[in-house]
Amino acid sequence: MKWTIRKKFLAGFLILFTFAALTFNQLLEKSIESNTTSFIQNELTNLQHTSKEYIKQFAQLHSAEKDLFTNYGSTMAQTLSNLHAQSVALYKTDGRFLYEAIPIDQPLLMENQKYEHDVDQNSSNELQRAFQNKAAYTPKALTKGTIIYFAYPVYIHNTFYGVIRFTGDYSDMFMHNEHLLNSFRLLTIFLFFGVFIISLLLTNQIIKPLQYLTAATKRMASGDYTEITNTKTSDEIGELASHFQHMQNEIRQHIHEINEEKEKVLLLEQKRTDFFNNVTHELKTPLTTISGYAQIIGEKNFDDAVFLQKASSKILSESNRLNGMVTQLLTFSKSQMSGMIKNKEVIDLLPLIQTICEDMQLKAKKYAMSIELHGESFFVNAYPDDMRQVIINVIDNAIKHGKANHKIRIQVNKTIAITNDCEPISAHIVEHAFEPFIHDSTNDSHGLGLFICKQIIEQYDGTISFQYEKKKALIEISFPAWQQNGNNPS
Repeated sequence: MKWTIRKKFLAGFLILFTFAALTFNQLLEKSIESNTTSFIQNELTNLQHTSKEYIKQFAQLHSAEKDLFTNYGSTMAQTLSNLHAQSVALYKTDGRFLYEAIPIDQPLLMENQKYEHDVDQNSSNELQRAFQNKAAYTPKALTKGTIIYFAYPVYIHNTFYGVIRFTGDYSDMFMHNEHLLNSFRLLTIFLFFGVFIISLLLTNQIIKPLQYLTAATKRMASGDYTEITNTKTSDEIGELASHFQHMQNEIRQHIHEINEEKEKVLLLEQKRTDFFNNVTHELKTPLTTISGYAQIIGEKNFDDAVFLQKASSKILSESNRLNGMVTQLLTFSKSQMSGMIKNKEVIDLLPLIQTICEDMQLKAKKYAMSIELHGESFFVNAYPDDMRQVIINVIDNAIKHGKANHKIRIQVNKTIAITNDCEPISAHIVEHAFEPFIHDSTNDSHGLGLFICKQIIEQYDGTISFQYEKKKALIEISFPAWQQNGNNPS
């Protein structure tokens, strides 16, 4: 049999309550018995005092009589019997029985009176002790009640007159005590059932939330994080349930974050795969072209001067293209490693951009363009080479895709904005502008320039965006305030 908390609690309660009830019952019985004994002793002491005073007064009135008990025993016994509503028996000094008066209105005394004549060693205990100069009493339980025999020696002026014995009906007192004990036992039984029911209800209030928690724990083990219900209490169980729900939410949140990170890792891995495939494809294309032209012009019977000129020009173009891609790859690799080989410093980008613009003016003039710079100081905590690479790539991209006879405008304020006029750009290119080797509708690759810029900017928690509207392209670069102030984030 499985000992659940409910069974343990109820068994413990049953044992404890039974032990307490029995102990208290015994203590009550002893207390009642002690009080009864004390009450009887006080009653009999008063009885002895009043009866002895009566006998003294009677003796003073009949002082001439030598044997008072023999001559007036019946009178004294009858008077004391009427006065105290008890049977009264008188015995001479030698133990001989003289007279006994029994009240006729006490049927229990009349039915159970024990007549004892001459007192000897077989007589009742109270009579034997009375003739030993001691007052004593003996209770006797009967079917219909309880009577008490009380005897004491009578001395007047140090003269022993004999022994007097009272027999009284004390049934009411003992019945009252028995009724009190029975009432307590009945109260104990009701109390037991009341406390048992309350304990059962309290136990259920404790056990049910624990059962819900146990079921929720099992569900959690199978991946179900449904919140538990029916545990809205303000006690420790309610607090436990609240913490459990908080733990459920935390675990659910962590699992959600883990799944998000997993998706990010898978996406990153896919991007790496795509990047590798794109790099391989982009490198193979010029190599295939160069290899093809080289094989043709390398044949023994080749003597086509026009084709040779065309092949030489194409080989040179593809070589330059290949060199540009290799340079971009090396730059990207270099930017990934820059944090391990350089130290950051707080730099003002405005003079750095101004220097780059002066250097790039020559290339811009080749395309009939000019570069215009406006703004104010813009401080950032970064590697100068990284910032130089970003600005060069962005301006170079604007020159490549800009319109002749138009200006490239650079505004340095709270952000760095590069604007240039350009030919229409497809929505596909705008959406994927920062992906490596993105192709447009003409299958023309846009290389790694903006991709490298994005990778570098994100290392500094910055953002770079590309917008195209009304035949104008806008690239905007921003950094968080702590980066611009040259401080570490708090």
